[in-house]
Amino acid sequence: MKKMRTILQITTVISLTVLPLSSAIAQSAVDQCVNKDNGFSWEQQISGCTEAIQSGKWKGKDLSWAYFNRGLAYYHEEQYDRAIQEYDHVIQVDQNYVKAYMERANAYSDKGDHDRAIADYNLASRLAPNNPITLNNLCDELVIIRQPRAGLANCNESLRLRPNHANTLMHRGVAYLALGEMEKALADFEASLQLDPKEEWSLYGRGYIRVKKGDTVAGNADIDAAKAIDAKIADRFVGHGVN
Repeated sequence: MKKMRTILQITTVISLTVLPLSSAIAQSAVDQCVNKDNGFSWEQQISGCTEAIQSGKWKGKDLSWAYFNRGLAYYHEEQYDRAIQEYDHVIQVDQNYVKAYMERANAYSDKGDHDRAIADYNLASRLAPNNPITLNNLCDELVIIRQPRAGLANCNESLRLRPNHANTLMHRGVAYLALGEMEKALADFEASLQLDPKEEWSLYGRGYIRVKKGDTVAGNADIDAAKAIDAKIADRFVGHGVN
């Protein structure tokens, strides 16, 4: 499932000068677990991380990379509970591992536990202030729990730090739409589509507004284009308070 928010695509890079490897099998496991450039399947990544974890070569914080990357693979397999367990382990041994809080928040969000997602994004934000990705994600989560005005503030700050970002402009457009501010929402959806013409949320949002304003032909064309990318896009808007 395509997440609405910006996804942290992280492949932790392991320095071989720090991680001594004694066999080709161990090297292969590390390569699969790190999965640089997504050259392996998620199943292969899980297998490589599991082999690294069970090898006994690394302990404590030095093993966090393997649990973290196994969590990423479980997340992409939509095994959110297992992903959360991996991030829990990372955070237990390293409470300052910002990316683990971010990814655990993503997993909580996708399983519908938005309060815990917001708590983790807030923890990540305290550890690494002024991160536009965290602010963007908080914007989305707050709209989902029907706090679009608070969400809007986070989107505005994210765009101040990272202007002209298609995903954040889309999120702000959804926040404006949830607030009933259609002209501002339309401007953001248009700006988002200038940067990413296939952004389905912006296509659907623009189409929704066009239909509301009486331009049914152009509006329905946008809606159909959005549904061709994501058949459940209308339901996702309802989940954000836009009926």
